[in-house]
Amino acid sequence: MKSSGINAEYGGMRSLRVDGNDLFAVHRAVSDARKVAIEESCPVLIELMTYRVGHHSTSDDSSAYRSIDEVNYWNKEDSPVGRLGLYLIKHKLWDNDTEQSYAKECRKEIMGAFNLAESSLKPSPYLVFDDVYDTPSSTLAQQRETLHQHLQAYGEHYNLGDYDV
Repeated sequence: MKSSGINAEYGGMRSLRVDGNDLFAVHRAVSDARKVAIEESCPVLIELMTYRVGHHSTSDDSSAYRSIDEVNYWNKEDSPVGRLGLYLIKHKLWDNDTEQSYAKECRKEIMGAFNLAESSLKPSPYLVFDDVYDTPSSTLAQQRETLHQHLQAYGEHYNLGDYDV
């Protein structure tokens, strides 16, 4: 296992840097890191180098600091999905007909899920407190109670009939 050059080795943690666009390199690195973690009881930091095609957030307009040509190159020419697709085509495991058929099937499944979600109640706002801790802390319980009191006082402003509460 090669070191990545990043400073994870301070506390005995090994690290490595991997081409995050290469599915096979990522799989190999994770397998190797798992082996080290299990056999040597040693954590391993894996740094996956890739390109962020989207914005950081809704308030970030990345076109201010990179060109659309650059984004298009990475999105079309060197994306993880594109690389895997080329591998599958080269090894005759995928073709255009399969792609079109699968895309149609996926679209149908996605639209079905979308329609179901649109016709369902929104999840309870209290779910934000679930599965955070094994045993909820007193602070979390207090925050839940604060939300409950807020919704009791101002619920008419939130269309609570749309929620599973």
